[in-house]
Order: sequence, then structure tokens, then C-alpha cells
Amino acid sequence: MKRLLTTLILPTFLLAQSYPEVISDLDHSLALQSARQLETAAWESYRAAEGKNLPSLDANLNALKFQETPTVTFRLPPAMTPMTAPMGTKNHAEGSLTLTYPLFSGFAISASIEKAKLAHEKASLQVADLKRNLYLSTTMLYSSVIAFDQIIAAQEEAKKAITESHTKAKGLYDNGLLAPAELYAIEAKKFEIEAQITESQNKKQQTLNQLSYLTNTAVTSAGIVVHVLPIPEKNEMVRIALSNREDLRALSKAMDMAQTDVTVAQSRYYPNLTLVGALKRQGDSLELNGDGYSNADKSYAGVAASWNLFNGLSDMHTTEAAQAAKLSVQMTVEDYKHRIETEIDNAYLDINALQSQLQSAKMQVKASGEYAKLTHGRFDNQLSSADELSRSIADLASAKAKQASLESELFNQSAALWLKGGLNAFQEKVIPITANH
Repeated sequence: MKRLLTTLILPTFLLAQSYPEVISDLDHSLALQSARQLETAAWESYRAAEGKNLPSLDANLNALKFQETPTVTFRLPPAMTPMTAPMGTKNHAEGSLTLTYPLFSGFAISASIEKAKLAHEKASLQVADLKRNLYLSTTMLYSSVIAFDQIIAAQEEAKKAITESHTKAKGLYDNGLLAPAELYAIEAKKFEIEAQITESQNKKQQTLNQLSYLTNTAVTSAGIVVHVLPIPEKNEMVRIALSNREDLRALSKAMDMAQTDVTVAQSRYYPNLTLVGALKRQGDSLELNGDGYSNADKSYAGVAASWNLFNGLSDMHTTEAAQAAKLSVQMTVEDYKHRIETEIDNAYLDINALQSQLQSAKMQVKASGEYAKLTHGRFDNQLSSADELSRSIADLASAKAKQASLESELFNQSAALWLKGGLNAFQEKVIPITANH
């Protein structure tokens, strides 16, 4: 069965940038754009690797001028003098169009193509995982902005209350009914609250600056966020994560790439067969119509075979090294699965703790509010001190700020839990909910 994490609706601001809008702006992130260029490079490398499995066609043209005319010497029986005769011309030109096609390479070519394909798929998953991590950072910052807005609202409310109290205290002081120390205590608390407001506003702006940096877009305010996210049972979330997490899938691609390295290493045990054919002509000019001594057409076709029989056991050790590397990646994948399970388990513990803390904070706000009302009344009737009044106002603001922080963190943790399940799970569950509110 599904549980619901339910907290309050945070206030909305005119022309504020919504959570889905800020998430969408991450497409402008320079880090993400850089990763996409690496993905494109991996794709082009894959296409280049595919070319190795196709015929190669080369054109060649040579034009030479010998220093001497090529000759040949005939050595007849010893009684006769050796005879020398020309066998070519000083000018010699050759032109060819050669076709080479690998018939069999011990699976090395197909394995290298498969590795390039896996590298591109891994790069795509790494882009998605980078986006997932950017979503995590952005969610934390965005919810912090919302919390600061709540905190500043509580502090402004406290400032208004302390200002009203200061006005009453000043009247009592002017009529000799309040000691100077009492009035100064209220004034000091007023300045303290103003300083807190300034600090909160600065922290909010710093957070907005970080959001602007991540999205490479100006983020000036945060809009409404509803803290109601459906959370499945823990085992279901683990299943989702192990099936969809981009970083885990990228590691699995690395394991497949390690297998292609094993195949490439083992290909050295097989012979290589290559089909070769050429259209070739020669002559004493660029017309390539012969030189009067040998035929102009030198075209040919054939098959070339090579097989390394022994190279000092290098192939055996290379294969063993590739197999060990594959086993290492396989163990890394299994370790990473356990790490994901631990992350999700801890996330549920954090969410449960935050729910309890938030319930306590709400009760504290209620209690602080009632105490502040009581203290106001008692102060108006000179039954409590200015210091007690100031502390009650500050305590109420502090309780409201704590509640806002916990609400922000609860949304952050619940959204982060879906991101631990993978980018697709987050986009399917979280984005529609926040977009509809």
C-alpha cells in the first residue's frame, strides 16, 4: 500500500518561477551541455567503428622519373659476351583503385563495434544521471528558498508584533509606568529581529544565486510547492531503483564493455582473412597505356591470410587481464546495488524522523502562539516584563521558522527519494504533482 507524505502548502508569490519551470531550466546547464557533447562524441565514435566492418576503397597515383633507363642483362653461355637491353622507360606512372574487405578478424572488429555502441549508451546514461544529480541539488536549493520565504514571513510578523509592543511600552514609559531597562529590552529585541530578517534575506539570495548558476538561467523567486508526494513501500522503491537508476545501468554497460575487451583479446587466437582486389594500370605517362615493355593492365584479386602462432604468451596474459577487469566491474556493480539499497533504507528513516519532528514543530508553534497571546495580555496589564514579552515573540517566530525548515526538508527528502529511484520515476511521479499545483 502507498503512504502519503502530507504537509502544508507553501505560500505563492506573484510571477514566481515554479518548481517544474526551474527543473526544466536545467536543460540550459553548462555542465549538462558539456556532457551532451561527450555523448555526441561517443555516437560519432560508434559510427566510425562501424566503418571498420565495411570495405575500404583507396585510390593511388604515382609518377616517377628514373635517373637511368631501366635495363636487364642477359648472361648467355660463358663463351659469349653479356648483353644489356632496356626493360622500361625513364618515365614511369602507376595508378590503382584498391578494394580491401576484412572477411574474418577473429571477432575483433565486431567486438570493437559493440564496445563503441555500448560506450555511446553509457554516455547517454551518464548524461541522464548527471541530470538526476542536478535535480537533487536543485530540489534542495528550491525547497530552501521556499523555507526562507516562510522564515522571513514569520520574522516580519514578529517584527510587526514587537513594533506594536514597543509603541505601547513607549507610552507606558512616557507616563512613568515603565522602567527604562524594560523599554530598552524591547528596542534591543526589535533590532535583533531586523538583523535576523536581513540575514535570512541574504541567505535566500545566496540560494537563488546557486540556483541561477545550476540552471544557467536567472532565478529570482520560488513559487508554490505542494508537499504531497506518493511514496511506495520500501521494497517497491528498491525494485524501481535497481531497474531504472541511470548510474547503475551505466555501470552495467561498463561490464558489457569489459566483455567486449575479452572478445577482442581472444580474437588473437584466430587467423585474419582479408579480400583484396585492385584495378591497376601503368605506363610511361599519366595516360597509363603501357610503356612498350610490359602490359599496361596490372589488375589483380586475391585473399590474404595471417595467423600469429606464438608471441611469447602475450595473448594469453592479455585475455586473462581482460577477464579479471570484467570480474572487477561485475563486483563493482553488485556493490553499487547494495549501496543503492542502503541509500533508500536511510532515506525512509530520514523521512519518518522528519514527519515526527514536523508534528512536534506544529505543536510548538501552537503552544508558542498561545503563550505569546497570553504574554501580550499580561504585559498590557503590567503583569509581565518587557523581557518576557520579547522572548515570547521571538520564540513564536523561531517555532514558525523551524516548522518551515522541516516542511522544506520533508519535501526535499521525499522528492530525493524518487530521484534515488531514477530520473524516469521522478519525472512520472513528482513533476506532474508539482505542476498541477
